[in-house]
Amino acid sequence: MKNLMILTSFLALAGCKTEAQKLKISTVYAKPERVEREVPETGSVHTFTTLKEVTVRLEPGIFMLAKNKETLKFRIQGNIYSAGHTIHRVTKIRFEKGEQNGNSITLKYYVKIKKNSGKESAEVRGYNYTKDETYRIPDDVKLIKIELYEDRTNDPSDAHPKLIAQKTFNFFATI
Repeated sequence: MKNLMILTSFLALAGCKTEAQKLKISTVYAKPERVEREVPETGSVHTFTTLKEVTVRLEPGIFMLAKNKETLKFRIQGNIYSAGHTIHRVTKIRFEKGEQNGNSITLKYYVKIKKNSGKESAEVRGYNYTKDETYRIPDDVKLIKIELYEDRTNDPSDAHPKLIAQKTFNFFATI
């Protein structure tokens, strides 16, 4: 019984720490909508059904959440399109630390997108993703550049990752 309590306490503490940096994925949904349009040549009204997105797509970006002397907390967000006869899924976001040049450093994040065969549901139009990150700032760094790339793992037409967002945080003291 004592070992079970210790294990439960350990798992609860471990879960609290990792929850802040967990990748969150939400679905972009669409719903059917009736639309009427007038045909200019004949003057008749044509009625048809189309799909209208009801979930807001997140713009790809990097946003500062908090900053203190030692750490920078920021959010990475974006969306991918997934509909029709192929399913695109975000599997993970990979971090790659760039080189430090003097008092600046570049951090690179790669969104791994995997293409699966199959058919996406008619109401699904894609996926939004967000991830909160914490970076410990070295003492001599005053300029942090963060780049976000899309890396489509099994798509031969996209051999190189595509830059979709970048942000520079300048921590030089202003007078």
